[in-house]
Amino acid sequence: MSLTKLFIRGSCLGLVALAGVLTPTTAEACDISADECLADLELVTVEAMPIDGALVWRPVYADAPSTSFSALSIEAATTVVVTPMGGGPEVPGTVVAVESLRAIVWRPAAPLPADALFEVTVTIDNGALSCTSDVPKPLEQKFTVGSSAETTAPLAVPELTGEAVVTVNPQIDFDTLVCCDGAFPTETFIDNCGIGIEWAQGTCAWREGVGRLDATLSLDPVAVGMASGQVGYVYESSGGVFAFPPGEAHVAVQTFATMCGQVKAIQLATGEELLGPEVCVGEELADMLGEQAVDPAPALAGCAEQPYTCLVTSDLVPRAWDPAACTPWPEGTAPTTGAETGESSDSESSGEPATTDASETAGDSEGASDSATAGMDILKDGCACAADSRAGGWGVLALLLPWLGRRRRRG
Repeated sequence: MSLTKLFIRGSCLGLVALAGVLTPTTAEACDISADECLADLELVTVEAMPIDGALVWRPVYADAPSTSFSALSIEAATTVVVTPMGGGPEVPGTVVAVESLRAIVWRPAAPLPADALFEVTVTIDNGALSCTSDVPKPLEQKFTVGSSAETTAPLAVPELTGEAVVTVNPQIDFDTLVCCDGAFPTETFIDNCGIGIEWAQGTCAWREGVGRLDATLSLDPVAVGMASGQVGYVYESSGGVFAFPPGEAHVAVQTFATMCGQVKAIQLATGEELLGPEVCVGEELADMLGEQAVDPAPALAGCAEQPYTCLVTSDLVPRAWDPAACTPWPEGTAPTTGAETGESSDSESSGEPATTDASETAGDSEGASDSATAGMDILKDGCACAADSRAGGWGVLALLLPWLGRRRRRG
């Protein structure tokens, strides 16, 4: 008999379970790292650059995903040497780290010779960074780049569009679960990292969730392509600041509210900035965000016995559902049989579920009711979301399923 653990992690964007059911998966601790070690550099300037342009790299971290990008640290640790192919003096220039774009930029001190080829050597002193990963302490990369006879185009802001859906994250607590077939949730402590809920058998489903806006922001790809990687773009909005990776026209974002803001274009060779018009995303979905009520009935359709809810033992640590204080669910129904207390075994499985794309959610919801148990993570400070890197993106709860409704607020 396997023991299911439901981790509760407040700082995470939790899992989404179809029709409210909780399904088994494997989890491992995956702290969002502050390690600054660079394992590689991706050259964004793939075409001949304008004579007044810049070289742009995207850092590849040894410990991804890393939250750390300190402009001062990167600038101090980075050396760029540019020399003409075939010989000649070093081309003078300056290294600039653009924090909002997480980009490393080399700006020439004067316009480059037209239609020329250059050898570029970039050295990152990982030893000067906050670096504990096993990477070359001086990381050295060599590139060959060319210049055109053109100058950079005037700075412009491409048109921004946004497509959004709502994902419902489960709100997991003793009073938001409905269980059956001998499942009695019990509080547990996980790796000195957080508090979780576990049960040894049966099925549990959740009744409350929080609607989250998942949006894809898109810039006009033709305009982005014409900039040849010489311009960076940032959407500065009420829901957060979201950067488009250098040379990219799309970015996926998550927020718990609708957002309005402007795109800022940054000329990487000079630092010049330009703001575009205000664009709002997700306004038509506003009523689906925030607290939501979820009908657990579809998730419990496979129960052999009547589902139930129970009071929590108040005089015991850890807290648990009290098998002697249970009520059939829905209220007013009679139990089919007496619920039996499940016993935990030594075999444990825990973590976040494998996820589905938004396009798959509605079609998969019928089969989801056969799943029995699952977990989701909540962290205390210093611990981060558990996520299996082999799983896909966040599971998405279809917006138009009949069991999803707006939770009524108590007056």
